[in-house]
Amino acid sequence: MQAILKERSSERKLRIPVLLHGVWVATTAELARLGAEWDDQFRRANPENVFLSFGWMSTWWKHFGKGRLAVIAVRDSAGRLVAVAPFYIARLYAGVGARRLGFLADERVGSDYLNVLADPACEAAALEAIARQVFSHRRCWDYIELCDMADSPLVAALSAKLASRGMREFTTTRRICRYIPLPPTFERYLAGLHAHLRANYRRRWRTLQREHQAECVAVSGAAELERHFPALIALHRMRFAQREAESAFLAPGVPEFDAEAMQVLAAQGFVRLFLLKAGGEPVAALYGFSVGRTFQFYQCGMHPGWVRYGLGQVLIGNAIEQAIATRHTTFDFLRGDESYKTGWADGARENTTRRFFDQRPASVAARWSLRIAAGVHGVAHQVREQARLRAAR
Repeated sequence: MQAILKERSSERKLRIPVLLHGVWVATTAELARLGAEWDDQFRRANPENVFLSFGWMSTWWKHFGKGRLAVIAVRDSAGRLVAVAPFYIARLYAGVGARRLGFLADERVGSDYLNVLADPACEAAALEAIARQVFSHRRCWDYIELCDMADSPLVAALSAKLASRGMREFTTTRRICRYIPLPPTFERYLAGLHAHLRANYRRRWRTLQREHQAECVAVSGAAELERHFPALIALHRMRFAQREAESAFLAPGVPEFDAEAMQVLAAQGFVRLFLLKAGGEPVAALYGFSVGRTFQFYQCGMHPGWVRYGLGQVLIGNAIEQAIATRHTTFDFLRGDESYKTGWADGARENTTRRFFDQRPASVAARWSLRIAAGVHGVAHQVREQARLRAAR
């Protein structure tokens, strides 16, 4: 009988709803105070994605923040942080136009898999608390644009919460992100590659080692990263100058952001820099993040005078080998469906950008403004492409 009563008592406890409340974080000082708790929540939620970390998002706000913060911190009845919705609100066009609510770090720096952070034990209740805060501050925004969202059950649930409150959803863009599910050994991974890629990688790596005493060095200590990070920037700049191409990594303000973000994240052990050296000098560099058992390949650079040695191929192969050696289970190339990625990676997932509008006049106007702007952009792109083709004849 006592066992039955105990079982019924446990059932009643399970049926008690989780009581959570959301807090609207609107100032930089409040955001800074949230940092340590955000870091703890990041570890508990374990997203294996550096772009959801406090270090990444708060550094982005410091360098590129515009408009107003709209971070939602969700707490339980004991005051413990159990979820974070990292939002901000900004005008659509350089301080004018519709007010857009979106994710922090959603512009200029290539953040992928953006999402909310929520304790898995109370995700549903946390999303409800987030939705309540978003709609209680509806006067502050005209529409919602959630860029480069992860394809996950949490995202689907968040979208459903917004739709249940009368928002109409439109998916605007999709980006492919290639990744490798890593096997236990590098030799097993190589065996699964196309024979041509496998042979080229081995031959080029042997040639560099034989002719130039090449080595690939993994750097993870904060002091060493700070010393070698300028080499990555310089090599990246040289490569794009040689190609006469523009790089978002070199856009105004971005190198300064990346340098500070690197320092902040290195202090937490997230940063990895792989240097390919020939004759003791760096000729290529690959920069990324180790979060949990995932390595995220973020950026690279190489000396144009050494390109004939297949530096990119050699460097990626070495980075994959070291990721396997350090017991990572995923090597993520992040956004972009460049042809070289498909040779290395057979896994693919999508980032999606979703917009949500309601029936308020400002929201309807924002929707039409965005549709018109997209049409104009499409026509302009066609004109440029036709001009390029004519010039190439």
